[in-house]
Amino acid sequence: MALKNLAGKFGKGAITKQIYVYETWLRWAARGIQFIFAVVVIGLYGHRVDKDHRAGNPQSPSWVYALVVAGLSCITCVLYAIPNPFSRLQSHRLFPWDLVLFVLWIALFGTFANIFLKRTDDEFEGTSVKVNKCAVWIDLVNALFWLFTGLYGAMRTCIGKKTNAKIDHYQNAAESRINAKVDQYSGSMSDKINNKFYSYKTETV
Repeated sequence: MALKNLAGKFGKGAITKQIYVYETWLRWAARGIQFIFAVVVIGLYGHRVDKDHRAGNPQSPSWVYALVVAGLSCITCVLYAIPNPFSRLQSHRLFPWDLVLFVLWIALFGTFANIFLKRTDDEFEGTSVKVNKCAVWIDLVNALFWLFTGLYGAMRTCIGKKTNAKIDHYQNAAESRINAKVDQYSGSMSDKINNKFYSYKTETV
């Protein structure tokens, strides 16, 4: 019985391991890209904030807002990249927060697009217009990535029951096949042991 239980657990793990490994790698890839782009934004806008701080100038709310959004995104990426960071609550079920970050990034994109995209001069308030135009499009890329992960999380949550039911079906089928094999081999082994024991007993008698 212990051998059957061990084989059953090993078989179910082999069936489902690939599914969760692929999903984990995809999650790491998506969160890694989001993290990298958020760090780039921190570098681009942080330079202006640091420059104003060193000069003793008042901080521009738009640039501080950019750092706050990028910082929240970095923290979120780190937490979501951890397998099951919230115990039984899987990270894809927290998709509303992804969509909130999408809204924040879109607002950031709109703010800086309004400031820089139509400008033709080289500088604006001591910052490079060309560099900030690039930053604007990076903001949009960030927004689209958070929209994608938010929609994926919503879809994964909605079809989660069906997906889990299919996984359970494959698990049960695998367990049945494994149990049949274990019964077959254990029965064959038991017969061989009994035959040898019977032969030995007969010879000794």
